[in-house]
Amino acid sequence: MQLRAETSSATAVLSGTKRHVRFAAGADSFLVLARTDQGVDLFVVPSDLTGITLEQRFSIASDSQYDVSFDAVEVPLSNRVGSAGSGWSTWSEVMCQAIVLIAAQATGGAQKTLEITVEYAKDRYQFDKPLGAFQSLSHYMADAKTRIDGARILVLEAAWAASMGRSIATLAPMSKLFACQEFRDVTAMAQQIWGGVGFTVEYDVQLYFRRAKQLQISWWNDRYLEELIATQVLDNWEGALP
Repeated sequence: MQLRAETSSATAVLSGTKRHVRFAAGADSFLVLARTDQGVDLFVVPSDLTGITLEQRFSIASDSQYDVSFDAVEVPLSNRVGSAGSGWSTWSEVMCQAIVLIAAQATGGAQKTLEITVEYAKDRYQFDKPLGAFQSLSHYMADAKTRIDGARILVLEAAWAASMGRSIATLAPMSKLFACQEFRDVTAMAQQIWGGVGFTVEYDVQLYFRRAKQLQISWWNDRYLEELIATQVLDNWEGALP
């Protein structure tokens, strides 16, 4: 959060760089968090304004990301979302819902990884029998199935709570933390079963492996999610004390 917005009675002038912005080249507008004298604000910034430059980056997941730089980009103060200083609370509220969708994506990725790994374990023979016939490997896949179903239930509970207007302050970070960790673990297990061929670009398992790690460290990483969960747990526990 280093980008600054110098505000006047009518305008805001943005200066700084936002990194790891997905799909920036296709955006008509950016929703930008910026520090102001009042705190943190959100601004809607059209992407074609003078002073905005994009530099493409490539992540470990092979998806295109951009550094978006703002060099004294001027927007009307009416483009501010909400009242002065409310940007971070608005962003956090939206992110709390968004990470449930990230958790769903991670769960689906883990499920697909397991499916292609099970199929490979049936087709790939070693010592005259399929890999899946080896008890140690089959147990790994059974454990993965169990944990994937657990992640799916947690994600669905968080989504249901949000749809019912209930608080997801604990469920949302729990679902992303668990689902992304599970995605990471399942893809790591899958790479062990696939062996060296699993790291070649001809097979999709390597792509799932790399995207699992990216999801885990993006959109609130494990450490921040654990802090959010701990805050909720400790607050609730203190409220239950006599």
